[in-house]
Amino acid sequence: LWSLKAFEEELKNPQAITLVAESSDKAVMGFVNVRYLFGECFINNVAVSAPYRNQGIASQLLQGLEQEIISQEGELITLEVRKSNLPAIRCYQKHGYQLVGERKNFYENPQENALLMTKFLTAPKERRTI
Repeated sequence: LWSLKAFEEELKNPQAITLVAESSDKAVMGFVNVRYLFGECFINNVAVSAPYRNQGIASQLLQGLEQEIISQEGELITLEVRKSNLPAIRCYQKHGYQLVGERKNFYENPQENALLMTKFLTAPKERRTI
């Protein structure tokens, strides 16, 4: 869980991108916050406020993020998700994210493994090598 100070600092980070979904009356329905560096995007957080869940807000945020990263010639978007968070996993799979690994005991309270999921935005032959 992020503190308010940590979140405010993230908003100032030049390597961070935050997209916000607002209702017509300017209420924050949800947001996605990422770090973007050298063509790779790492999702820090996707959150949708309880009254707006199951209305496609997370999907809209993921689509907007993908468009933004493609416009910056990004190659991939990756994230960690609790292994038990089946609704989120299904949402990511629906948007083309693939299971690429697992991090043991990544989460606390309760302790749980994280699934590592990635969406590749470019074909393998187009990806840069270092």
